[in-house]
Amino acid sequence: MLGIVDPAAPYDESVTSPQRPSRISVIVRHPERAAVLLALLIGFASVFTAVLAWRAALANIDASRYQSLAVQQQARREQIERELEGTVQQDERFVADFQEHALNARQLQAQADAIRTTDSSAADALDVQAQSEAALARALKPFFVGAGGIALDDSGTVPYDSAFVLRNLQDADPELRELRTSNVAQLANQANDKAIDLVAVAALVVAALFLLTVAEVSRTRLRIRQGFFVAGGLLVAVGIVAFAVVEVVA
Repeated sequence: MLGIVDPAAPYDESVTSPQRPSRISVIVRHPERAAVLLALLIGFASVFTAVLAWRAALANIDASRYQSLAVQQQARREQIERELEGTVQQDERFVADFQEHALNARQLQAQADAIRTTDSSAADALDVQAQSEAALARALKPFFVGAGGIALDDSGTVPYDSAFVLRNLQDADPELRELRTSNVAQLANQANDKAIDLVAVAALVVAALFLLTVAEVSRTRLRIRQGFFVAGGLLVAVGIVAFAVVEVVA
């Protein structure tokens, strides 16, 4: 008969018991809970966006400061290198003069020694000229700044390795060593990358704020409103994690 339930029939829970709704569905369907949660998320997202903008501005300021300092250090480094190169060039000019006088002194002394037994007077005159040339050569030695121990070799030339002398001068300059090991340019790049990353996180939170606002004002189907609500909340969570990663890594 219709309307009579057989007591012996098996109990079907899916027929008699409705499906339990999800926790998010309960929150979204409940007007007061949904309104409170949306208001909290929107307020948090708004404040979070302002914090991200503030941190990005600070990172941008740091990047500008580091870039300016890097430019100053690069200019100072080039100035020191040019000064050291000028020192080597000055040495090279004195090398030619020193070599000329030292070679003249050697040749005059050799001539004096060759004729000393036959013409002592001429030998003595050559000795005086040789000593004069040697004195001129010695007078030039204090003007050598880049290298010391300047002397005439057996072939009649003055050995002077410009590249070696310049490298030694650069290695011995404490300010140049400090400028070469400075990481200011790297810090500028890191600060600039951090500013860009924070702007990207801020854009993500702004997108979440838009979705949450749509969910708040939406009067369409419940599923659509729930979708905007969940998507906005997820974006806020992703933004928090991304902000923490940027702050820790950068």
